[in-house]
Amino acid sequence: MKELTLKEIQEDVFQILLTFDQFCKNNDLTYRLAGGTLLGAIRHKGFIPWDDDIDVCMPRPDYEKFLMLSKNDFINQGYEVTAEAYCKISDLNTKLISQYRIDDKYVTMDVFPIDVLPEDNKKVEQIYKETNLYREIYRLNFAKIGEATTFLKIFKPFFILGARVIGKDYCVKKINEIAKTRAFENSHYVGAVTWGLYGSGERMKKEEFDETVMVDFEGHKFPTYSCWDSYLHGIYGNYMELPPIEKRKTHHMKVYRLE
Repeated sequence: MKELTLKEIQEDVFQILLTFDQFCKNNDLTYRLAGGTLLGAIRHKGFIPWDDDIDVCMPRPDYEKFLMLSKNDFINQGYEVTAEAYCKISDLNTKLISQYRIDDKYVTMDVFPIDVLPEDNKKVEQIYKETNLYREIYRLNFAKIGEATTFLKIFKPFFILGARVIGKDYCVKKINEIAKTRAFENSHYVGAVTWGLYGSGERMKKEEFDETVMVDFEGHKFPTYSCWDSYLHGIYGNYMELPPIEKRKTHHMKVYRLE
C-alpha cells in the first residue's frame, strides 16, 4: 500500500465529485456544493488548503432518487454508495485509518439530504437539539476507546458502552424521522437536518436554495445555491477571514492506496 499525501487525498476525493457530477447530469438530479467545500470554492477557488473531504447536498426528493439509481453504476467504477442519516460515496481502492473512529474505512465524499425547516426559529433550534443528541450517540457507537483527552479517557468507555446499548440503527431511525416529517414541496425554509451541525445558521429560504449559481472549484464549475453568502455567514461568521493555525482542523487519519 502507498500512503497518500494530503494533496493526493484531495485529488482522489475530487475524482469522486467529478463522477458524481456527471451522474447527476445524466439523471437530471439537483445537487449543490455545501459546507467546507462551498467555503473552499468561494475563498480559495478549490479545497481549503488543510481540508481533505468534499461535502455536497441534495433536495430530499433528488437524494432519494440518487440512492435508488446509483449503487450499481458507482460499484462498476470502483466506488460504494452507502446511506444511513446521510450518504457516503467511498473509493474502495483506498484504506483509511482514523485516529479516533472505527467506522471510517475509505476516502469518501459526503452527500447530505436537504429537508424542510419551520419558520419559527425556536422550533428550528428544537429540531437541531434533538438531532444533535442522536448524532452524538451515533458517533459514540464508532468512537475508539482510549483516544481522548486525559479527563475524557476516564469516562469515555462508559459513554461508548451506553451508546452501543442504544444502538446506531435506533439513532439513524430517529434522525430520519425528525428530518422527513414535513413535505419538501410545501416549504418556505430548508436546511441540512440529518447531519446539520450549525443550528438555525443552516436554514435557507427554499426559493434561494432552488436558484442555482455556478462557482469555481479546482478549475471546474459546480452548482450551489444563490444564498451562498448568507449561508456561509450563518455557519462560519466572517468566512473570508482565515482561522488561526490551531483551528485549522484535519481529520487525524492516514490514507493508503491499494496497489
